[in-house]
Amino acid sequence: MNCQIFISMKFIEILNEMVTHPFPNSKKITFKTENGEKVSVNCEYANTPEEKMTGVLGLDEMGEFNGVIFDGVSSSYYHMKGVKFPLDMVFCNKNKILDIRYAEPNGKNIYPPKGTLYNIELNGGFCDKHNIKKGDNF
Repeated sequence: MNCQIFISMKFIEILNEMVTHPFPNSKKITFKTENGEKVSVNCEYANTPEEKMTGVLGLDEMGEFNGVIFDGVSSSYYHMKGVKFPLDMVFCNKNKILDIRYAEPNGKNIYPPKGTLYNIELNGGFCDKHNIKKGDNF
């Protein structure tokens, strides 16, 4: 194992010890699909820098209608190192879905599209299952 990977994994372990789930803040998000259906999700709100760094790390699973929301999304990437299950990453602006990216555990880094203000992380396949698509509102 190279030194950089070891240091990254050790940092993730330390973060997981510092930050526990659920985060103290939550937010209910309701998606409005193109056919008028509403799908609500209870999200942990990653508010502090430590919570934002941790995200879903340390979780073995999320409930079907649960997720994690991040605000203040920058153009830097999201990594999947240490994530134990696939995710749908829903990138949004003020009230519209800009893109949805499926992310595999330990897969490629995910870059948000330009104009992203929020990233809502849901169980992988959730969006397909509930007909949530790019361009839908929330």
